[in-house]
Amino acid sequence: MKRIKALSILLMASMFAGNMLLCSCSKPAETSDTIAEETTTTAATTTTAATTTEETTEEITEPTNFIPDISFTTNYEEITLDGDPDSVFVSTDYCYLESEKYFLLIEPGIKLPGDYAVNLDAIIDEIEKELGLELCTPDYEYSHGIIDNSVYYDGFNPWDNWSIGTKLPIFLIADETDEGLISCGDGESVVLVEYELFSDEVWDSCPSYYENSDWRRLDYIDYTTAAHELTHAVAGRNGKASKIVSEGIAEYMGRTVIAALASDYPSIGITYDRHYLYDNGVPEPVNADNAESIFLDDYEEIDHANRGAEYVYGRYFWQFLFENYGSDAYFRYNEEIKSYHIEGWYGYYEAGTNQKFTDGVKVVFGDDVFEKFGDWCVENDALQSVDGVYPMPDEY
Repeated sequence: MKRIKALSILLMASMFAGNMLLCSCSKPAETSDTIAEETTTTAATTTTAATTTEETTEEITEPTNFIPDISFTTNYEEITLDGDPDSVFVSTDYCYLESEKYFLLIEPGIKLPGDYAVNLDAIIDEIEKELGLELCTPDYEYSHGIIDNSVYYDGFNPWDNWSIGTKLPIFLIADETDEGLISCGDGESVVLVEYELFSDEVWDSCPSYYENSDWRRLDYIDYTTAAHELTHAVAGRNGKASKIVSEGIAEYMGRTVIAALASDYPSIGITYDRHYLYDNGVPEPVNADNAESIFLDDYEEIDHANRGAEYVYGRYFWQFLFENYGSDAYFRYNEEIKSYHIEGWYGYYEAGTNQKFTDGVKVVFGDDVFEKFGDWCVENDALQSVDGVYPMPDEY
């Protein structure tokens, strides 16, 4: 099985695995995939206590942060990282790292700095704080085990029959033949394909990499990609979203989280200082007259030349909402949308579902919220360029 077909095959397989939710790519110029979500409810457990005179039964309800048992057998090494940004671990076989809220599932050819897991931990914690949502909710469990991502491994599934409870599987992939694999994420899993994580051996073995290393490989890890995809995981486990909403909150949080953590985490601080910011172009400038109709259409008919408009519209939309309606804007919106019991998944909603997302925004923030957003865009020179803005203003 060729890995170039990985994303389309994964989409087809996921459609049979369960209810698909949210999946997207942090690099707007590429395509994105949808990965399945399956949800179960953890039942309260009971214990029986025996005494010399009578037998009684006591019901014990698990705390809300209860994580179901994790069970799997494997011959692969469990690794740890020492937290030092100057140390390096290079995988030569499949291996894994377990953290409080996730498993890193690592294929051969991945190079990790010693503080990589520390930084991911901090990013997830900050996303949860900013959104008011939890990644490891007690009612989200993989009843079918980790999603089968063997399409990334030429049909081999190194994580077969693993049960990891509510923890998130994060697949670290080395695209050793430059087949164009991209990062993506949803509530079911996150896949990170980042050039900076490829080992020197992988990089030097592929001509298209080493011949273009001056522009394809940064000399630092850009943690905005991880923050973007991990936002999809947190949001995807807690609700439904349109393209504009999901890509927008991931873009907004990708920047907000990096800015919030930069002073306390040196490697994230490097991302903050050196990440190149830009805006994608939009098909037409956004104003008070068309802001709602664009949100409702969700750029469904967008041509490839404008791929990325949903990212930039959504990012500014959430910036506007957080600035004008409070830091709990996403949480309040998400609670409203959950009450609608929307069926389907991102990219595959039934006709008319985008109207529900639009109505939810107006219920929470007011009937005139889109007119206000359009005026705000014009006043702040946001979403006014069809060609994009390169680079962005100094604000992160």
